[in-house]
Amino acid sequence: MNTRFLFDPLYEEFVTNTSELMLFIARHFFLELLFPLSVLIGVLLTLLIDWRWIPMSSFERLRGESLEELKKNLLL
Repeated sequence: MNTRFLFDPLYEEFVTNTSELMLFIARHFFLELLFPLSVLIGVLLTLLIDWRWIPMSSFERLRGESLEELKKNLLL
């Protein structure tokens, strides 16, 4: 048995050459770092930015809670 391989438990496959190793690194870099970081940044931008500068019509105001009201309810 050749011991010069890597086993990828996430995808349940063997990494046996350089091109597969580069694909392995790129996949894990995206799935374990970039994707969770982009989700976190999106949530933080939604909660931390003041969105009141966007004009709303009177119908939109009556239709439901604003983002500011949702933030207040979330933080209480």
